[in-house]
Amino acid sequence: MNRIVSLKVLHCGYEEFRMQELYLNTDFNTEVLPINVILMEHRKFGHILINTGCTKEMKRNPIAYSKYMLKHRVSFKKEDTVIEQLEKEGMDALCIKKVLLTHTNAECCGALPLLPKYELMSTAQLLCVLRFDNDSDNIIKSTFPKESVPMKAFNVFKGETPLKSCFKYVYDALGDGSVLAVDIRGAANAMTGYFIPEENVFFAADAAIDERVLESDLFPSEKLLAMQYDADDYISTLATLRKLHRTCPEIRFIFSHSK
Repeated sequence: MNRIVSLKVLHCGYEEFRMQELYLNTDFNTEVLPINVILMEHRKFGHILINTGCTKEMKRNPIAYSKYMLKHRVSFKKEDTVIEQLEKEGMDALCIKKVLLTHTNAECCGALPLLPKYELMSTAQLLCVLRFDNDSDNIIKSTFPKESVPMKAFNVFKGETPLKSCFKYVYDALGDGSVLAVDIRGAANAMTGYFIPEENVFFAADAAIDERVLESDLFPSEKLLAMQYDADDYISTLATLRKLHRTCPEIRFIFSHSK
């Protein structure tokens, strides 16, 4: 019996990308791509989000928000928020029991203040960034819930998985092997990717714009590399994901901006 009952991709905002400026060998034009949030239902733990998407909470710090928008070209309406998306699924925000994060970008954490009660889970490294890194996006610092949010770090996964041929450490996000986590840092500090074995889905966050980068071997431009937290780690992670894509073609890759 599957532990993951359902998995859906919710579009919680949009971002514009000038693709020809970002990759050296592409004829892709400027595109407006979704900001993706994963909604899962676990047989034991209930409904779980991976990231939360954009909300007006991001505008609380106008200066930080203005700087953020100059870099990201993000757009979102009230109907794009994860709260509205959940209502379209016939769900109340109270149904969300756990939130898994890929990184501390505002598009990942923006709706945390709107969720009434949940446990926040990620790698120990990412939780440390969220709590203590003064260089983190000021939007996150101003919108993160002021009340205490239960936080839990993942343990190392001890079972067998094809991820172990590509990643040094694999973490067990829920403790039952149904969601595995790996380090895909580069685009952001302590960025985390999630593999759902029963669905053969790997959510790779901002490790690339979308799956076309893996399929076409697109190489990032100097401009794109300059936008990353660590350009060397970004290239290394991209190479690792391409290896996994080649060796396990049955895995479906979803990125933060997959169509």
